[in-house]
Amino acid sequence: MKYLMNRLMPILVFIALLALWSGSAFAQTSRLYLAGYMGLNTYPRLAFTEESIPLAGKITPDNAFSFAGALGLRIDNNWRVEGEISYRKAALGSMDVKGIGAFNMGGDMSTYLLMANAYYDFDLNWKKVTPFVTAGLGVSFHDVQVDDISGTAIDASDSDFGVAWQLGGGVKYRVTDDMAFSGGYRYLGTSQLGFQGYNMDFSTHEFRIGLEYDLPIK
Repeated sequence: MKYLMNRLMPILVFIALLALWSGSAFAQTSRLYLAGYMGLNTYPRLAFTEESIPLAGKITPDNAFSFAGALGLRIDNNWRVEGEISYRKAALGSMDVKGIGAFNMGGDMSTYLLMANAYYDFDLNWKKVTPFVTAGLGVSFHDVQVDDISGTAIDASDSDFGVAWQLGGGVKYRVTDDMAFSGGYRYLGTSQLGFQGYNMDFSTHEFRIGLEYDLPIK
């Protein structure tokens, strides 16, 4: 966690310095825009069951970076929509099995999301700063590998598709007429994963920064 924060701190400081620089408000120049995002994902303890033994308990993934790209369309001054594709990969850090105990484990979980997101920008006349809220629906693809280094559970390697959703909010800061930075939080969840006898919940807290660039299309 400390390593990840040390990586993100220079970016956050840069954005803060930009916020202190310049005084006049900027206006968006296009209805279409491209956006890129980088995030830090933290995971709760994810409930799981394994049918062959059987077992039940919780798996805790390690923190992970996420990366996303999006194409956006502004409907009016408040509403906009984005089509987004994102990726994150988390190591599976530990497993807590009911009636047995907790132990370290190996393996990882790669998650791809294809989302349709809606945003509402609050027009508060705060010059270049615009708060927003967001919600979205989409599809998920998980590629999971479970390596039980304790010999308690069953090794597995499989993939699964599902339904995904997100809720969040943040603030956007317009640096120039064509470019804006954003920072925010969102909660991501998907339908339960099923892979080689395992069933596992999925959710993550995602803290991310973004860069938005207006396309030269009116």
